[in-house]
Formats: sequence, structure tokens, C-alpha cells
Amino acid sequence: MSAANQPKVRFEQVTKDFERRGQALRVLDPIDLVVHEGEFVCLLGPSGCGKSTLLNIAGGFESPSSGRVVIDGESVNGPSPRRVFVFQEYGIFPWASVWDNVALGLRALAKDQLHERIQSTIDLVGLTGFEKSYPMELSGGMKQRVGVARALAVSPDVIYMDEPFGALDSLTRLTMRAELIRIWQTRKPTILFVTHDVDESIQLADRVVVFSPRPGRIAGIVEVDLPHPRDLGSARYGVIKNQLYELLGVRHSI
Repeated sequence: MSAANQPKVRFEQVTKDFERRGQALRVLDPIDLVVHEGEFVCLLGPSGCGKSTLLNIAGGFESPSSGRVVIDGESVNGPSPRRVFVFQEYGIFPWASVWDNVALGLRALAKDQLHERIQSTIDLVGLTGFEKSYPMELSGGMKQRVGVARALAVSPDVIYMDEPFGALDSLTRLTMRAELIRIWQTRKPTILFVTHDVDESIQLADRVVVFSPRPGRIAGIVEVDLPHPRDLGSARYGVIKNQLYELLGVRHSI
């Protein structure tokens, strides 16, 4: 089995209940899913279906009510520096420069290694020349690049992305999707990406995992067998788009 086909993340009968007004509220019904090494997987579904909860469980920030998440053969029992998050809200420090934001988490490196790692990561995300800039001086898309750079700088095995482009305008979102694919193809981390945008999931993912409304269940998994960069006007793109809308229970024609 090649490295690309090796299981990286396994969700095994994962459920999650929250207590609401003294009663258990089921958010996730048993989830079974395997994500492979270097794969880009989108979790697609309506708001409130448990996508972000599943991501938090995978990251070790939430515990499942039953079942478990296994990464590289070991159960997830808490957060790890090998697994990082990128959020919609940027998550960068406004009082720190681009350089210092990206340096977070790299203090253990020797000085020459630290400098090379930070600069190469800033270059990778297209922020060369903005090393000394502060978040207030950056556009929304540039702030999100800083968040991505900070995640990549620690060379993580898995990156969890929770609607990271949701706060951006439509043109900036398209640019950031293209940039994310370029970065992913360069570094090949395993990415789990939460979205409720059908087009975003098709433009990014190797596979799209579609969730039902709460309690979240896997309604279906669609392979996106299109090369990058993806032709949004192709017949195959339209077929996949209709498949996803059908799984979401939405009548749609294009």
C-alpha cells in the first residue's frame, strides 16, 4: 500500500450528545469514516449538523460520547501540535506582526532553522514583503493567509479547517481556494475542511462527505474525480454538483 493510501484518521462509531435543559441532545449519530494520508476531505452539510463538532473531536478539544478517533493507530485523547486548526475568525494576534504570528509554536527551533522555516512558509502563502506588517494593515484574505501560514509552519500531519473562508467576499474566497490547493499540492498534509458551500467542496476536495441534518449522519460520500485546476463549467462538475444537492435533499438544476 502506497503512503497516499495509508489510513491517517479513523472515526470509529463516533457519537456526541450535549445536555440541553436537562435532556440529552444527540448531535452526531455513529460516524464511521477513514481519511487517508495526504487526502483533502470536505465535510459538507447544513448548519447545526455536527460538522464542526466532529472536527473538534478529531482535534482532541471535545470527547465523543461513544466511539473514538484514531490517528496513525493511536486514539485521540487531547490536542496535539501535530494537528492544527484554521478558523473563520483568523485566530491571529492583532498586536503581533506577520512574522511573529507565524513564529508561534516554533520557539524550540534553532535560530537559523527558525528564520528559514518562517520565511519559507511566508513565501509559500504569498506574503513575501509583508513580514513586518500587522493584522490591522492586512486585507481579510491576507489575514487568512497568515492563519494558514501559522498552521503550516509547525509541519503538521493533519490540518483541520472550519469554514476558514466564510468571512471573505466571493472573489477573495475563489483566490484563497486556489491558493490553498497550491499549498496543499506542495506540502501534501492531510486536510479535513468543514463547509456548507457545495461549490467550495467540489473545487477543493478529493472526497466530499455529506452530512444529514441533526443528528448528523453520513448521508453519502462523493469522490471528486476532477483534476486541478477544476473547470467549473464542465459536464462532470455539474454531475457531481447535482449528486451533492441530492444527498443534501435539495432540488437543484443547473
